[in-house]
Amino acid sequence: MQDDPTQTTETYDGASPASFRSRISMLINAALVASIVIILGLIVLLAVVSKDLPPINSLKNYQPKQATVLFSSQGETIARFSSERRTVVPFRRIPKVMINAVIAAEDADFFNHRGLDYLGIFRCAVLSVLQGRTVCGGSTVTQQMVKTFLLSPERNLLRKIREAILTKRVEESLTKDEILHLYLNQIYFGHGAYGVQEASRVYFSKNVEDISLADAALLAGLPQRPTSLDPYRHPERARKRRTYVLGQMLRLNMITKPEHDEANKTTIHVDWRQGDSYLDNNNHFSAHVRKLLEEKLSDASQVKDGGYRVYTSGDPALQSMASKAVRKGLRELDKRQGWRGPLFHLEANQLKNFRKGLNARLSTVAPSLPKLSDSQSTFQPVVWDVSQIKIKKDADWLDIEALVKKARFRRFELGKTYGGFVVDVDDNQKTATVDLGGKTQVTLTLRKGMAWARKFNTFSYTKKPKRPSQVLKVGDAVLVKASKITKTKKSSRSKIYGSLEQEPIAQAALVAINPQNREVKALVGGYGVGAGKFNRATQANRQAGSTFKPLLYLSAFETGEYNTISPCQDAPRVYRDQWTGRSWKPKNYDGKFDGIITFRRALSRSKNLCSVELIDKVGVDKVINTARRAGIKSDLPRSLTLGLGSGDVTPLELVNAYATIAAGGQFAEPVFVSKIVAPDNSIIYQHKNEPKQTIAPSVAYQATSLMRSVVEEGTARKVRGLGHPVAGKTGTTNEARNAWFIGYTPELVVGVWVGFDDNSPLGRTETAGRAAIPIWLYFMKEALRNAPVTDFIAPSDISFAFVEPTSGKLVPPDNPEGRLEPFISGQEPKEMLTEAKAPVEFGLDDFE
Repeated sequence: MQDDPTQTTETYDGASPASFRSRISMLINAALVASIVIILGLIVLLAVVSKDLPPINSLKNYQPKQATVLFSSQGETIARFSSERRTVVPFRRIPKVMINAVIAAEDADFFNHRGLDYLGIFRCAVLSVLQGRTVCGGSTVTQQMVKTFLLSPERNLLRKIREAILTKRVEESLTKDEILHLYLNQIYFGHGAYGVQEASRVYFSKNVEDISLADAALLAGLPQRPTSLDPYRHPERARKRRTYVLGQMLRLNMITKPEHDEANKTTIHVDWRQGDSYLDNNNHFSAHVRKLLEEKLSDASQVKDGGYRVYTSGDPALQSMASKAVRKGLRELDKRQGWRGPLFHLEANQLKNFRKGLNARLSTVAPSLPKLSDSQSTFQPVVWDVSQIKIKKDADWLDIEALVKKARFRRFELGKTYGGFVVDVDDNQKTATVDLGGKTQVTLTLRKGMAWARKFNTFSYTKKPKRPSQVLKVGDAVLVKASKITKTKKSSRSKIYGSLEQEPIAQAALVAINPQNREVKALVGGYGVGAGKFNRATQANRQAGSTFKPLLYLSAFETGEYNTISPCQDAPRVYRDQWTGRSWKPKNYDGKFDGIITFRRALSRSKNLCSVELIDKVGVDKVINTARRAGIKSDLPRSLTLGLGSGDVTPLELVNAYATIAAGGQFAEPVFVSKIVAPDNSIIYQHKNEPKQTIAPSVAYQATSLMRSVVEEGTARKVRGLGHPVAGKTGTTNEARNAWFIGYTPELVVGVWVGFDDNSPLGRTETAGRAAIPIWLYFMKEALRNAPVTDFIAPSDISFAFVEPTSGKLVPPDNPEGRLEPFISGQEPKEMLTEAKAPVEFGLDDFE
């Protein structure tokens, strides 16, 4: 029987229908099982991942790292301490234009999505696959905020899952404004600026609420790539990115076409160095405040990241004046001591390769350096500066390429110092030429630029150079300061003249205190910031010398047995020191003796014999007690040598002791910090200035009166030109190892110390009048430039009488020999002078 073709049981592939349906069913079941397994796996994965996620409530208690900010006594910002430069501002302070610019640049649909932009993620994924690299992130502002605040920076699938979960939680917990507030205060903009407030300060010297549309668009473009879009180094890239942001804002109807066009054509002019150009975190005043904060705060790490507002006594203008005065005075002293030689020396082939490498770098760096906005000169080439390069003298091989990388490049300015190479020495023309790169060279003439460069010696005066070759050689790396630019007759090129310079090795300290409230207005602890962490104003204990003598005379006045014209015997004699048991024959600085003289003349001419006689009579313990009440805390020797200032003190405590005298005998601690405010506005420290009357006002006034004679007719006569009443005292210790001058007006007490760190002699011809007083005057002339002239006011129990200065007897007011002297009421002389005495005339030499 033939088979019925309509009844066949085979499929096209040989399988029966039942078998086919069975296979389909099995596939469906397998897919269902797999789906269940995958879903269960995802549930388990999400559960595991979610278990260790950081809590969202940490965002509601936003406490980021914030800079601790120091304010001056006038409320100016003078320094910041931070690991991340950030100032958190309330959302209401961030202008709409800044918010819109960031949204346009980073997340155009921010207000529409719920944290995740799925379409954007898919689009970026496709583009990345097609191009074989990551071309966009697809992250929303919320995701970026989550990544910054709650997650680590690594990139993997697990981190992306965690990010997605947290993003949804953040969107459910915070409002859009709260998310923006966190994001805009947290993101990094380059040059150490975190958050929109610091970015505005760094790039534009503005608070964020004051920025323009063009400013906002530039800032909004930076977080994508802060380094490669840096407007300082890559202005064209920054401009293109700003154009993109402005275009996005126009497309989203955030700005009008005229606003877009106006902002887009605005020239980018930023100089991040100007953001807080007056800040000097590394000056000695700020460094000392930082040390005090570490002592006052329970956690020293909070000094940098605690966000405290610290109100200080400092005056940034006076601090700048003090630093300049110290630098100028030390440079003058250094040139009197002589030339110590070049920074280093290169042989001909080394010099050739070094200059070639420097010029190659110069050509790439020069276009990126901005013009100096504060300079009046149109001549501003970029030059190299090799002053920071160190080369050992015995080095037998130099890695020129590595050394080139250590060079700095700066805009050229008159009056600034640069490190360059000597490329020509001409004894016939008596000139030397120093190359600073490109076409910039400085000519040094022997007479004006190198005459000071005698061989260094502080013990004897070596001869001045007669030829440039006695000072410099081709290949020497030296410091030069440009002073003048002239046009040459033969060409249109400018010729630059300057002087040979070197960094001083002697050091100095300057302290300025308001005697009435004891606020420290300026404090310099060494030559420039490079003086290092050691603060000579607060940490260096140096022999006080004759600057201690006013405290001795103060102690004598307190006994009631002495006054300003009491007699003392300035004559040689051997003393038996009852405190040490030793014999001692002191001498005067000038080696001369004047016989019987008054206290006034003894202090004004700094007579040592009178001081020793006085401390022998008053007693060492009495003098130490007076010094303690004035403010001296350092250990003092119990011997007659204390009368000549053998005790070691810090400049800060000695200046504060003088401030006690200037304040009419009222002692108070020096004030650096008046208030510390925490980020939550709670006051954690408030200084209470409670001066104590430790010395009688009349006694303090008598000491001030004596020190006025030091200035008017004694060892500090150079100070008379200040144009203000000044009281003060010089001090030069043995072999000129320390030079001091502490002087004060009614409103300001200023002390200067000069010396070597190793206590070496400053030089045979150096004295306080030559080394310390010029620094004091440089500072005070600027500090009191516009200040009214005020005089010292005598207390009510001081009375004045005209007396003849050698006998101490009364004379009529019209007597030309008379002098008005202060006396504590009841202690005035009673006897009239009957025989005329010749008036005292002081010599014009200096005495210490």
